[in-house]
Amino acid sequence: MRTIKLVLEYDGTAYSGWQMQPNAPTVQGVLQNVVETVMNHSATVNGSSRTDAGVHARFQVAAFKTPSRRPISDIMKGLNAMLPDDIRVCQMDEVDPNFHPRAHAIAKTYRYSMFTGRKLPVFERLYCTQIRGRINLARMEKAAEYFIGTHDFSSFRAADCSARTTIREISESRFNKLQNDHLEYIISGNRFLHNMVRIIVGTLIWIGKGKMKIEELPALFERKDRRFAGPTAPAKGLFLENIRFKEDKKC
Repeated sequence: MRTIKLVLEYDGTAYSGWQMQPNAPTVQGVLQNVVETVMNHSATVNGSSRTDAGVHARFQVAAFKTPSRRPISDIMKGLNAMLPDDIRVCQMDEVDPNFHPRAHAIAKTYRYSMFTGRKLPVFERLYCTQIRGRINLARMEKAAEYFIGTHDFSSFRAADCSARTTIREISESRFNKLQNDHLEYIISGNRFLHNMVRIIVGTLIWIGKGKMKIEELPALFERKDRRFAGPTAPAKGLFLENIRFKEDKKC
């Protein structure tokens, strides 16, 4: 059996997230159906990150196994011919048979896109969240530094999150101020809890608006209670940007 690795990008607007669901369209569901059609056999397509409903990806990694000896270029061409316009395979390779995109991922990077002006451009409405009213970016930048390191992120996960441990290590948490009233938040870590990035963003926006003080963050970590963190920021502003893997795997 060959293990085929795919690098994908997708617009998550029309999907109920990555993970397959019985009564809702998902990226994994669409991709797996197309893989089975092209390869002419049943297949399980595993992904590196279970992005939420409405979240986008510039760099998602998936993999499936096949006994077929078809050239990689032919398989990729067949998949892209059948996939909808909002999902695209950007790269495909044969990798180590034991490679698993989720188990072997060691770090992920997300980007959250925001607009701080008065009128959100029409063609960005599905990929950017508008922050209404004034914000203090300096406070938000300082607050972002508090998330770097190893912490218990119980206060920053969805109520239905079923992760066994809430300890996560964050290596990067920062803002980039862009032109034309655009702002982006970058966060990298070993793993993320359900809605974790969006709750962090919502909390940072609250701090920028003066609804929460930076000095409250240490206590928020200690409380381990979602009710005291900021709101969950909209999914449409979030992009999965990059995934890094263990060096001992051909990926």
